[in-house]
Amino acid sequence: MDILDSLRQAPSAELYRLYLAVGKMLDDPRRILEVRQRLHLGMTIGYIADNPLVPPLQGTVVELRQTQAVVQDNASRRRWALPYAAIIPDSAAPIHPEPAPPPRAQREEFFVGDTVGFTDKHLSERVGTIVRLNPKTASIAVTDSEGHWRVSYGLLRRIVDL
Repeated sequence: MDILDSLRQAPSAELYRLYLAVGKMLDDPRRILEVRQRLHLGMTIGYIADNPLVPPLQGTVVELRQTQAVVQDNASRRRWALPYAAIIPDSAAPIHPEPAPPPRAQREEFFVGDTVGFTDKHLSERVGTIVRLNPKTASIAVTDSEGHWRVSYGLLRRIVDL
């Protein structure tokens, strides 16, 4: 007796309980991320259609959404929004990790008298000269009317005057 025959004989309440459990597992963000990391636009993939007895169909990834991928069927050219669980990614496809952010500036990179730029709390760009190096911040003289600022080294950008 195969699994489909067992499911046909199961009570409806038990089938519904199984339906809820499987739905929660398929909507798990870790599972979605696991599949999504292996996909990229233009990639040819296999996917499970509405009929589970039909072999997987072939399609091309057109768009990656939060919980679904838009796939264009290679045979009919129709587009389908599929949950990531329905996609069979190529197991040999490399995982594309998110690029690491650039390293933050450190105190050792700055000297008194350097011209630096930063974005203030009002999202205005400021340019000034370092007048003092503190353990965690640099004291910056902007202009006479704008005063002095204490700015964390990670928020500073060196300004090169050509």
